[in-house]
Amino acid sequence: MDGYAGTILTVNLSNGKVTKEPLRDDLVRDYIGGEGFGTRLLWERVKPGIDPLSPENVLILSTTAFSGSVFPPGSRTILNYKSPLTGGYGQNGMGGSFAPHLKFAGYDVLVVEGKADKPVYIFIDNEDVEIRDATHLWGKLGGETDTLLEDEIGDTNIEIIRIGPPGENLNRLACMTAGYNRAFGKGGNGAVAGSKNLKAIVVRGRGSIPAHDPAHLKDVGTKVFQNCKQGVGAMVLDSQIHFLSAPYAMTMGIPSRHFQQADWERWANLYWDPIRDQLYTGEDYYCWSCPVKSGKVLSPKKGPYQGHKVDAKVEAVWSWGYNLLIDDLDVLCEIFYRCAQNGVDINGSAEWAGWLAECQERGILTPKDCGGLEVKFGDGESCLRLLDAIFAREGFGDILAEGPKIAAEKVGKGTEKYVMHSKGSPLEAEEFRADKALLLGTATQERGGSVNKNWTYAVTYGNYLQSDVTGLTEKPDPLEEKGIAKWFKPFKEAVPGILNTMGGCVILWWMGGFSCSDCLEGYKCLTGRDVSMKEGLKVGERTINLARAFNAREGIGRKDDTMPERILTEPVKGGPTDGARVEDFDAMLDEYYTECGWDVEAGWPTRAKLEELGLKDAADQLYK
Repeated sequence: MDGYAGTILTVNLSNGKVTKEPLRDDLVRDYIGGEGFGTRLLWERVKPGIDPLSPENVLILSTTAFSGSVFPPGSRTILNYKSPLTGGYGQNGMGGSFAPHLKFAGYDVLVVEGKADKPVYIFIDNEDVEIRDATHLWGKLGGETDTLLEDEIGDTNIEIIRIGPPGENLNRLACMTAGYNRAFGKGGNGAVAGSKNLKAIVVRGRGSIPAHDPAHLKDVGTKVFQNCKQGVGAMVLDSQIHFLSAPYAMTMGIPSRHFQQADWERWANLYWDPIRDQLYTGEDYYCWSCPVKSGKVLSPKKGPYQGHKVDAKVEAVWSWGYNLLIDDLDVLCEIFYRCAQNGVDINGSAEWAGWLAECQERGILTPKDCGGLEVKFGDGESCLRLLDAIFAREGFGDILAEGPKIAAEKVGKGTEKYVMHSKGSPLEAEEFRADKALLLGTATQERGGSVNKNWTYAVTYGNYLQSDVTGLTEKPDPLEEKGIAKWFKPFKEAVPGILNTMGGCVILWWMGGFSCSDCLEGYKCLTGRDVSMKEGLKVGERTINLARAFNAREGIGRKDDTMPERILTEPVKGGPTDGARVEDFDAMLDEYYTECGWDVEAGWPTRAKLEELGLKDAADQLYK
């Protein structure tokens, strides 16, 4: 079919075997691409109960249909695996240019299996695929690895995904990264790569992808390109999404002091204007054919950290700046840089510091208990020392490298209560009690602790209703708990059903730069296949249900669809939504499960729902 390379590439690191097989018709028909492909193949290739850090786990990198096409916001690479952080479904998306190059090399999907005897990297050079020695790369940071690989291959026109030392030593917040900070963020996929002795994947692609109706596709792409540059898109062009800090502070509030309050007198110190003046280098780092060149490269302009470049999003500022009370921009940028170069989830890593700072402030733990490590709110240098210990697995850092939830369980002393996580994955720094749809979506997120598929602020506060998906005709009340499920279910399904399969930047979609209807029109031009909105959302529903079935066979269910005690039982303290609280979380779950056709007691998809979606094999496994 037009729009696809037509091949699944499998590399087995245990025996060195490289296999190429035709892209299956059922994958294209039922899952379209990207996350759909990855979720289906993960279900088929990973047996229940395996250790996520064993050779039996896989890394599945899938392109989207628009990868490498002229439809502008469609470059994403989707990664699937079993997560060593949650023990369940692992999934991430990364922008940049890796997916277009993988497709140009002739592959829609890359599956990495097994474990190499020594450090290796995979080099995909169009039809030639090699497993090469990476012993000389082991222990190197991200930028060092890139330079060595470019010199070795003799070409800078290649795309590289790699891990840093924390991934090599199986840190459960480690992730595979590219460039200044393109990251498969949450879930511990960097540890999965490290467990396979896989240092990097390099691709050089020189082919092209045919389109069914290239002239019409170009017209649709041009319309989307221009629309994305208008309105909020112009603000993204100027600041990525750092501009959101000010409206967040004025509407729902930003968590501070480790989710203990929702206001801070120094909020404005971390708005975009001071960040731009003190850190912005003038260099933009952005995805393939991005209309708004959104990534902003930051670096201190003086002092000991001068020249350390990183592309950090606003969520990192919320997690480390507001929530840890750090407004020293140079130190904050250095925290981002070290996380990026070491290949560790920037946002999630703040939970290490927040949890430890709160436990030490409350007197539950002392620096002596933590091998001499002392972390204080507002002290960025103490956070740098903490990160260095964790990345090297030195002393108490060795325990923390297992992830905040597991570390707290090992430490005990009641510290478990203060880990802000869902399913073991650290929360983003959002005031969930001020947006009940965001709360519900994060609690029920199959990969745990993420707002990526269910960031509802643009709907509940920004009035970008995405009506072609949600059916909304007016802005919902962000504090209302009843009635969310009806519009939220299709809203969530649009991400894995259309955006993460056909391709589409979720940020520009959230901000109204384009619609799912635009994606459907572009997909028809690219492939010749006419997919309705109903069918596209059905792909999303199928993918979500299969991901939930994956979790269910690992014992994950309703008991895990929850949030920290603080979020569910305490009111917001301070800020514009002071006093907001969760009234009846169980009722919210019941309503959502019922809308989805899931078992209300177990939180699993019912046999009837799975069979309705063509997932009889999943139904047979869950309901033997």
